[in-house]
Amino acid sequence: MNKRKYRTLVLIYTLIGVLWIVGSDWLLGHLIGDLTTSLNISIAKGIGFVTIMSMLLYVLLMKLDATETKASVADNVDLLFLNKIPTFFQSISLVTYAIEVHEKNTRFIWVSNNIARILGYPDAKVFEPNWWHCCLHPNDKLRAIESVKSIINQGGGDQYYRFKHADGSYIYIHDELRAVQNTSPQRFVGVWHDVSGEEQAQQQILDYSTRLEKTILGTVHSISSMVELRDPYTAGHESRVGDIAAKIAEEMGLDNDVQYGLRIAGLVHDIGKISIPSEYLTKPTRLSRAEYSILQTHPSNGYSILKTVDFPWPIADVAHQHHERVDGTGYPNGLKGDEIVLEARIIAVADVIESMATSRPYRHALGLDQALEEVEQNAGTLYDKNVVAAALTLFREKGYQLPLKV
Repeated sequence: MNKRKYRTLVLIYTLIGVLWIVGSDWLLGHLIGDLTTSLNISIAKGIGFVTIMSMLLYVLLMKLDATETKASVADNVDLLFLNKIPTFFQSISLVTYAIEVHEKNTRFIWVSNNIARILGYPDAKVFEPNWWHCCLHPNDKLRAIESVKSIINQGGGDQYYRFKHADGSYIYIHDELRAVQNTSPQRFVGVWHDVSGEEQAQQQILDYSTRLEKTILGTVHSISSMVELRDPYTAGHESRVGDIAAKIAEEMGLDNDVQYGLRIAGLVHDIGKISIPSEYLTKPTRLSRAEYSILQTHPSNGYSILKTVDFPWPIADVAHQHHERVDGTGYPNGLKGDEIVLEARIIAVADVIESMATSRPYRHALGLDQALEEVEQNAGTLYDKNVVAAALTLFREKGYQLPLKV
């Protein structure tokens, strides 16, 4: 019943009561005689009585409605917490628990009884002193204990660790803890989630990625070796350029992924030379203009070879642009400034330093000092000034040495 119905009932009661009192007194006055004064008094008393009783009835009905509403809510809440939640806990693969934090220790005060199904332990086992500590994997124990202290201080958090199952095996647990507000002593509600399946899947993915990475790296090394076989006099040039470029990138604050990509790019940046006649590559004198023009095709040829390979780094662009110069005087496309990818600008500096500091078929090594002077004098014109600054810091201030020939 709602409030509108209550009001309607009260109004009907009031109307019927008033009509009954007026009608009955009027009828009584006619039957007895002239009783005007008595009739007026009787009517006033009757109306007052009915009005007061109606108001009382309305108040009582409102209280009854509020009581029924509270009772209904209470029944629903009790039904949810007393019947629904325990059944829900039984059906999910999570162990829920509660802990109480004291000055000297932390103790369990409750655990869902599905712990027996998930971890193999009876409920009572949880409340034994140091049970949780004893079940932690030896390699994870110190970290997990310190993490719990930090999580409690922060009012909540989560961590991963290995935990001993009742059968003696270790499983991976995701432990999440949250503070219960306004409790004394402080209490936390937590969840243990067995993530061993996910952890094994991630490990399988990691193993596969590692094998795939080794395969790709081996393939790149093989390609690099093919180029070096045609130009044995510069054997090791590609790998040394990659090493120098990665160190320059590190000095510039670029992340590990970029550094790794530069090592790969260094190994294949001259792959286009595979299309150049070997007599040009090993010629003991300087190339003629026509021969040099043919040599200048190797960046474009390298790009054609690498562009179809879906590397996670701009490897093909590096091969294509490592002879471009920031003032537009390079080849094959005369790119300028930021039109040249950063990795190609880094490889360009590393390539010049390595080439000048080591011997070539047509000349002896010019030395590291002269190589550094070359890039320093042309910083901002031929070479990226930020890359040059990092290279100079690397060699002159930090004493980096060229990698040994392989």
